Amino acid sequence: MHLRGSLFTALLLTGLFVPFSSHAVPQASITVEQVSGKSLGSWVLLSGNGTTHSSTDPGVNNSSYSFGLTDFGPVTITALPPNGMSAKISIFRGGELVKTLVLPQYSFTLYPNDTYRFLVQYSLSRLGTVGLTSDPSGVRFRMKGRGTRTYSGVTPFTVKNVPSGSYSVLMSAPEGCFQPRPHTAVITPDTRIAVHVTINCTKNQSGSTVQRIRPTKRSLVDYAEQREFNSRGTRK
Repeated sequence: MHLRGSLFTALLLTGLFVPFSSHAVPQASITVEQVSGKSLGSWVLLSGNGTTHSSTDPGVNNSSYSFGLTDFGPVTITALPPNGMSAKISIFRGGELVKTLVLPQYSFTLYPNDTYRFLVQYSLSRLGTVGLTSDPSGVRFRMKGRGTRTYSGVTPFTVKNVPSGSYSVLMSAPEGCFQPRPHTAVITPDTRIAVHVTINCTKNQSGSTVQRIRPTKRSLVDYAEQREFNSRGTRK
């Protein structure tokens, strides 16, 4: 019995006795980097089994983020550019450049121990032009889009190099005129659109009938923005 115990101790100390077999789980490494001169977009990586990783997940650095995957097989990465911008994806595998795509999406097959790095570059390339006029002219306006700068000026006015997308146009009515409702301008790449607003400056006649319409939530928000816009102009 003493001999068996001594032999067991000797084998354990020399590392020749391994009671359990342990193996590291193979995984692949993914790094996603985003670069832009203006604003960054977002990205989503979708595995074949439905698992997703996204730049909007908690704790993810939108500029550069690395993580491991144990779900192998078909994978798709999609870049979501900001308003009016395009995406170019450079794909590196094992440190070597594999492909560069002027597309927001790339599909590939992921294998154990793979190392991928995706460099997503955004640039302003989807630009358009909008001309803003009003009757009467000389009216202050504000044009606001999602994720872009706010444009303002006095009609007639032409705004060039506007990122494509949907914009809300607010015009401030001259004194004695009715406040016009907000208008929508949809900018498309390499095109010029026109937005013309006719402002009613006719006084109400006595005894006229006014149709009352129940306001919607969107109209109340637009009304609040319009009042704020008008009040800033009055304080100037």
